[in-house]
Amino acid sequence: MNIVTKQRKTNFLSSPALDCLRALANINVSAGCVHNCLYCYTKGYSIYPGENTIELYENIVAKVTDEIKRKRKKPRCAYFCSSCDPFQPIPRIQQITFDLMKALLENNINVQFVTKGIISDKTFELFNEHPSKIFGHIGLITVEEKILKIFEPGAASPPVRLNQLERLTKMGIEMSVRCDPIIHGLTDSDEQLQKLFSAIANTGCKRVSISFLFLRPAIISSFKQNISDKETLDKILKPYSANNILPIGLSSKGTVLPPEIRKAGFEKIEKIAAGFGITTRICGCKNNDITTQKCYLTREIMNSPKLLFS
Repeated sequence: MNIVTKQRKTNFLSSPALDCLRALANINVSAGCVHNCLYCYTKGYSIYPGENTIELYENIVAKVTDEIKRKRKKPRCAYFCSSCDPFQPIPRIQQITFDLMKALLENNINVQFVTKGIISDKTFELFNEHPSKIFGHIGLITVEEKILKIFEPGAASPPVRLNQLERLTKMGIEMSVRCDPIIHGLTDSDEQLQKLFSAIANTGCKRVSISFLFLRPAIISSFKQNISDKETLDKILKPYSANNILPIGLSSKGTVLPPEIRKAGFEKIEKIAAGFGITTRICGCKNNDITTQKCYLTREIMNSPKLLFS
């Protein structure tokens, strides 16, 4: 992995384009991510440095701390991260994430995160000191390691993620699991879903956000480059041949499964999850043709832009 360090002059705190995140101050700890998930939407960004490169801004902690001091009103909550994982297995990134979260919490700013990575012990200790100010999401689309090795080659194993989920839940931290993307024909069989929700239920977590794979040109290219089994590739891509296009955010769009497939799939998933005492929410940003639901990506109180600052 090639790590490039830079000094950034522009601000780090930003407002994401997605409706569900627009009320939060967003922080990306790097450009590029060592997890290299094949379905990552950032592969199509102009700032994406490539699959084997991480751009790390050495001045991020000082800059964010200065931004907080200069703001007339502090952000009520900061979100890690819309374009990368805050807990990548790179010591420098882990340290930057810890320093940033510590600075935010000490300034009475809540922290939200989503991760498929490995959370350090000292970060667990930090979270344990501020459980009411933390809201977390563990990304997990299946518990089948063979599938994850293909689609999330650099991410933590399912047992590690589930252990972290249980540990955080027992701390009293609000947690949910992000089962996104569900890959139709590959991870949405009854057997797969039963195993997934059983494992999640065993951690004590009762909330899951769901959505099916949302295709963009860069993701299709990523699949074709990295999935050598043509039968598997065809199985994934063929249901999208109807070319159903939906907008996401302010200026982006992608190809989704036909609405009848998504509706039936979500109904099945909701029923199976309920059998384990788990409540599901659909990602409305990527399914705005069939639902107005909001996923668990943010607290309800954070869904209004009026509440970004206090």
